[in-house]
Amino acid sequence: MDRKTLDKLVSSAGALIAVALLVLGAAAIYGGSFGQDNVRDRLEPEKVMFPPFEAMSETEQAELGEFAGQQVDTGSEAEAYSRYIQGHLASVNDGKTYAETSSEARAEGISEDEAAELSAKVDTLFRGETLRAILLNAYGWWTVSTIAVLAGYAMVAFGVVLGVFSLLGFRHGKRAAAAAAA
Repeated sequence: MDRKTLDKLVSSAGALIAVALLVLGAAAIYGGSFGQDNVRDRLEPEKVMFPPFEAMSETEQAELGEFAGQQVDTGSEAEAYSRYIQGHLASVNDGKTYAETSSEARAEGISEDEAAELSAKVDTLFRGETLRAILLNAYGWWTVSTIAVLAGYAMVAFGVVLGVFSLLGFRHGKRAAAAAAA
């Protein structure tokens, strides 16, 4: 196989891969942007707000102070707010979860007053843990979408570089053919 043919084959393969990377990269950027917009569109109408800095405990200020007074409208804010909720849920029943508290409430041998108190805690924990799960789901999709956008940019950049190399390869093939003919 002569040099011109080899250059054409390698450059053609490179050009095809470059086009595929550009198309996949653009699709990843679009899909990732769609995912981020979707998360934002679902969070904004809920109007979940972090409390002002001065209303936070010292621990909350240290862990979440950067979000003080902000509305939750991104995945990272949703994850942070889920930690805020988790901190409050820990004080409902000495750090016990919904499942543990529910089991206690259904245990035999407890008084009606204890059962009623535990039932109220079960309701609070269920609501809090459900909201945390929803916020963590938003965070997960935000993260996947962000990775897709970044991967898309990387694919587009690599596709452009590979496309340039392919064009240079075609050019080299023409020069090699001209040099061989001379």
